Formats: sequence, structure tokens, C-alpha cells
Amino acid sequence: MIFKKIIILVVILLIAAAVIYQMNRAYENKLDKMAKIEHVTFDLLSTLPIKKIAVTDISKTAGVSKVTIFNYYETKQALIKKVIFDHFQTIYDQYEAIIQSDLSFEAAYRRLTQFELAEMQKNSGTLNQNIMTLYASDASFYDQAAQDKSDQLILALVKKGREDNFINPHYNDETILSIFRIYNEGLKIFSDTPDKLF
Repeated sequence: MIFKKIIILVVILLIAAAVIYQMNRAYENKLDKMAKIEHVTFDLLSTLPIKKIAVTDISKTAGVSKVTIFNYYETKQALIKKVIFDHFQTIYDQYEAIIQSDLSFEAAYRRLTQFELAEMQKNSGTLNQNIMTLYASDASFYDQAAQDKSDQLILALVKKGREDNFINPHYNDETILSIFRIYNEGLKIFSDTPDKLF
């Protein structure tokens, strides 16, 4: 009797292990497909205006069905936002590493500027225009969480600047953040007509 129970238990454990293995494979397959979809989307954002990017183009190039794309992402807009936010997260991580480093404020500011210029040159003009178009046209594109992350980075740099006596301590954090927000709002105005900027 005990031997039968042990056999049943072993069979149940083997079945459970097989199910977990299949679930892991399915999950890894899903992650692989998502990575391919997002890579293709980023490439298309770098070469085509958003309005000309079709889910059909993404699905054909990624080698997945349109249904698969909509299973993973609610809308084309949601996919595009995720791709751009992931791109931003990589940039934010670099910013944070530079700001949190032992560099002086002046050296950190210089490194940030060099990094930003290199990123702008690395990105196509089309990608930059697509980002600005979304920023200007979609109120949810740059949400409160993104604003908070940006504010944290700015304030960390400002703190370093105050410690190194490059930023006047009489300018409070809110004043400095207001200046950055005014600048960002100004960018929205010119995002659809960059030729009017100069």
C-alpha cells in the first residue's frame, strides 16, 4: 500500500515537473517573441514616421502574427510607448550612473552633455521626431512616473552642483524644476514644426 502511494506521488511530481517545464518554455518563447517585436518596432521607429508604421509591417518583419502582437500589447500605441520607454530607461540608467559617480559636478555635467550628444547622433532624426511627436500629442506619453524619475535625476545633479558651489543654494528645488518644465513645454510647441525652432 505504501509502495503504491509512493509511486502515485512520484508520478504526480513528474507530471508537475513536466507542466512547469512546459510553462517555462512557453514563457521564454513569449519573451523571445516580445524582444523580436520590440526590436523590429524600434528599427521601424528609427526609419519611418509613426503614422506610416503598420502592425502588419511589424508582424511580418518580426515573424509573428498580428494576433500575437495584440495578445502581448493592447494597441500599436502601447507597443510603441513600451519600446520608447525601454529606450529611455537605458538612457536614464546611464544618467544615473554618471550623476551618482564620484565625478565633480562640472565633470559629471560635461559627461552628461557628451553622452546626450552621442545619443542624439546615434538615434536617427526620424526616431527623435517620433519621440517628440508622441510627447506633444499624447498627454499620457510622459506620465507622472516618468516626470518623477526625471525630477529625481535633475535634483541629484543639482545637489552635486550645490555641493561643488556651482549652483546657487538660494535657488530652491522647485524653482529649478520649474525652469526645466518650462523648457520641456517649449519643446512641445516646436515638435511638429522643428523648422520653426531656428
